Amino acid sequence: MEMLDVFDINGNLLGVESRQFCHSENPGVYHKAVWIWLKNSKGQVLVQQRSRLKKHGPLKWDMSAGGHVDAGESQLSTCVREVKEELGIEVEESDFVFLKEIVNQRSWELSQVYLLKIDVEENQITLQEEEVEQVKWLDFEVFEKLIYADEFCNHSKEYKDWVVATLKKI
Repeated sequence: MEMLDVFDINGNLLGVESRQFCHSENPGVYHKAVWIWLKNSKGQVLVQQRSRLKKHGPLKWDMSAGGHVDAGESQLSTCVREVKEELGIEVEESDFVFLKEIVNQRSWELSQVYLLKIDVEENQITLQEEEVEQVKWLDFEVFEKLIYADEFCNHSKEYKDWVVATLKKI
């Protein structure tokens, strides 16, 4: 059973609960996740298409990688683990740049958003089939159109606006 640290809205550790509890309708506590965006030296953004097996947003396009921070795990070690698991790419904690924390009231999540600047070809990426259907590098203008399209995951417009503005200037 996957166990997650739980927090109050200010990020104070309260204890440990199951993922199932954390994803219940109104758990009353927050859990942490990492949302990772990959950008290459050509200015392209890597997007992943979520697996058809996913409960939420199957076959929707989404951020490059992401996942829950397990109980006792740091956000940066989660970033390293998720990029390795989902994309098969070996990276170091120091490769990530923290961008922002998003408090997601709907899913009771404190999401830590990170950037990973990396040059890797699509054919060098090994997908975790239970999580990821496919990935592709998109030129920024194409990415900007996709993030607002129905084919993209249902993030808030405010978050999408922030992602576009932030990734454009980096």
